[in-house]
Amino acid sequence: MSASDLLFEREIDLPRVIVFDALVEPDLVVGWLAQAIVEPVSGGRYDLEWLGPDAQPPTAGIIVDLDAPTALSVQTDDHGLIEFALTTVEGGLRGSGTLLRLRVRLDMERAFAGPVRDAWETRLDRLEELLRGHPVGWTALPSTDEVGSPESDDRFGGTPG
Repeated sequence: MSASDLLFEREIDLPRVIVFDALVEPDLVVGWLAQAIVEPVSGGRYDLEWLGPDAQPPTAGIIVDLDAPTALSVQTDDHGLIEFALTTVEGGLRGSGTLLRLRVRLDMERAFAGPVRDAWETRLDRLEELLRGHPVGWTALPSTDEVGSPESDDRFGGTPG
């Protein structure tokens, strides 16, 4: 296995502080990612209990860097190092928005990079939906068997549901 870096960018038409809150407030994290225990300080816990019909075993994480509202890095026991960076950008309906950059670094075989990338794209889609006022309805999600998707591959970062 070798270390892989997956990089993502999303421009979100909301202030940085709102986007950052969705990364660290447990009531918001559950609306796009998983049930969470978050201690929003460097060295604090960032534990996730995956929800939905294809739930995975829980993920334990430690916040290795937290600089509100610009950066959050979490080292997990099974999903690698997850790093969020938020930058204010000009434009949008409110005059400014947020450029969200996500870097996921984990050891995996190259063959798993595509499904892991797809899983994070889905998670970021869910984050954007949450920020538009539409949190995930975890109990209403179809199982992977019903939709035939590889996103629930729990070996390397499959989506929660």
